[in-house]
Amino acid sequence: MASASATRPPVPAGTRTDRVGTTWALPRPFRLVSGVHALALADQAVVSAASFVTTVIIGRYADASQLGAYAIGISVLASLYTAQGSLITLPFAIQRHRPVGTPAEFAGSSLMQGILLASVAVGILAMIGLGLFAGGARPEVTAITWTLAAVTQFALLREFGRRFAFTHLRLAHALMLDAAVAAMQLAMIAGLAWTGRLSAVTALGALGLSSGLAGLGWLYLARAEFAIRFSGLRAAVKHGWGLGKWLFFKQAITQVQDWVSYWLSAAIAGAAVTGVFAACMSVVAFSNPLVYGLSNILAPRSVLAWRERGGASLRRQAIRDALLIGAVLIPFCAVVVLLGNDLMRLLYRSEEFVAPGHTLEILALAMLASAIGLPATNALAAMERPRVIVVATMIGAILTVGLVGWLLLERGLSGAAVGMLVGSAVGSIGLWIGFLTLVSQPRDSTPPALDAPDPHPHDRFGTQLNVRA
Repeated sequence: MASASATRPPVPAGTRTDRVGTTWALPRPFRLVSGVHALALADQAVVSAASFVTTVIIGRYADASQLGAYAIGISVLASLYTAQGSLITLPFAIQRHRPVGTPAEFAGSSLMQGILLASVAVGILAMIGLGLFAGGARPEVTAITWTLAAVTQFALLREFGRRFAFTHLRLAHALMLDAAVAAMQLAMIAGLAWTGRLSAVTALGALGLSSGLAGLGWLYLARAEFAIRFSGLRAAVKHGWGLGKWLFFKQAITQVQDWVSYWLSAAIAGAAVTGVFAACMSVVAFSNPLVYGLSNILAPRSVLAWRERGGASLRRQAIRDALLIGAVLIPFCAVVVLLGNDLMRLLYRSEEFVAPGHTLEILALAMLASAIGLPATNALAAMERPRVIVVATMIGAILTVGLVGWLLLERGLSGAAVGMLVGSAVGSIGLWIGFLTLVSQPRDSTPPALDAPDPHPHDRFGTQLNVRA
């Protein structure tokens, strides 16, 4: 008599197996919405909520200068996140289907690269701190720099862990990691506010400590995913460098575009005005769970569309993604126009934080213009055509820097917001023109053949969401 296992029909692709001998599958549209999108949005909601609540608490229990200093510190960490993403985790995500060595060795090489990058960043920040101390800089500036040197390694480890989870579309892993960080961070921030010790330095310290504890816990649980082989590190770096150098250049330009208003307002108008700008951005950042939550899953899905079905499928995917982003963000912009200033007064309780002119409304439109360009960026990255991304982004960034500096002097924060809007819109238009032009060319409409089979075929569309012990 044939055994049960011999007669059982094969499990269809995309079906989850929760118990031996039991399979089930949801209808595909429901599975995509309830699984991938819901978990991605929930994860980004946790991250954005932690950032938003921290910003509000600093604004309420410290002052605008401390909030401005904290925003500058966060901009440094954000730049380091970007460097790690563009040089290490994004090339790993795009190239993991044709790894150097085994999948575990390729993952281990990426982890080692992340540790090396963090170590270099810590060393540079420590030297800057020594230079500031020796040069007699303001104590608060020196303290912020030393604090960043202390927390960078931990913050980058946490970011590597969540990006590794997104790469494999294991959204539950990322959600648990980010929820642990948020819970610890907010508990420490609340304690600091309660005891009157909350400042930019202590807030950054709370972020670093919570990231370190959660990141080390993630690394212990995920240790089986990584095989450390120092002999293959050089080959892995070379494998990713051709793509990563261009992505890094693009991301560096994007960081300038995103943070130039903070830096210029601090240099031209002082920390208090920078704090008001940070408060305005905290209201606009209500959109982050939508923008970044969707982006975290749209990028891997663009890679799959390109690798599995070619240029026509990638074009359809990018257009659908842009329509989805527009559909969720246009209502948000309408809410900001109607209620933005009332939210500022409710959250910060001080007229010091009232946004001048139409700053909030313009910043919301700038966010929308930038977000519409994300699907084109994802598609170009999936095609491994980063030079087009760099050119389009550079044009937008040059416009942003020039306009923000000029209009900040002429019209204050509302002028800086106009500069951000124009630069973001021009950059997104350039990205879409570049992508649609390339994907329409016959030689660019077919992906290269894979050098190795997909080591995680069950990860497609995020259906593999179980937590590994």
